[in-house]
Amino acid sequence: MEQWHGRAVRVERVTAGARTYELLVPADCEALLTDPQVEARFARDEYMPYWATLWPGALLLADVVAVWDRPPAGNEPPTVLELGCGLGLVGLVALDRGWCVIMSDYDEEALAFAAENARRNALPVPVTRYIDWRQTYPDLGVDRIVAGDVLYEARNSEPVAEFILRHLRPDGFALVSDANRSTADPFARVAGEHGLSVTVTPAQRLAVPGGAPISGRVYHVRRR
Repeated sequence: MEQWHGRAVRVERVTAGARTYELLVPADCEALLTDPQVEARFARDEYMPYWATLWPGALLLADVVAVWDRPPAGNEPPTVLELGCGLGLVGLVALDRGWCVIMSDYDEEALAFAAENARRNALPVPVTRYIDWRQTYPDLGVDRIVAGDVLYEARNSEPVAEFILRHLRPDGFALVSDANRSTADPFARVAGEHGLSVTVTPAQRLAVPGGAPISGRVYHVRRR
């Protein structure tokens, strides 16, 4: 079995739009749960290594980004921030469309995997940045924010909405996707209470050729 950075890994192939991407992923996500560093972080703030799994919301969002227009030629491309990038699939698709991408996560190992996945797919090197969406970063302002399956706990709705409000440029927008989790149901209301405008679009795709469909939704978020 292939090894990378001291972990057993495998390659997962995912199609979004007209391209199939190769993602390097940990071979045994369950093994991460007994990692001493993970256990220590869980004791501090209930951290879990969710980054190591390719979540359905990321697959749905990758399809949306795959049909984005390419940025106009001749100027520096606008900036997209992938919030909670995990393995980096959505950011890879945005890179492939010609956007300047910042891949961010609450885990440095996730950032290493995301950057390696960009390299393996012969894409431009993304900016990687450790970001806790509960915090504010005065130097950070972006044109678009994409976030797949970050609403896995109901308590995440408020900090995610606040993060978007603080870091999205006035004419930008954010896309937040999930696979119809009940924990994500409050997000539109919470975002509205924070001065954001939200519309919801149903989304669906096949997980793999011949596989069961994935159903979910994409929250389209703008400033009012």
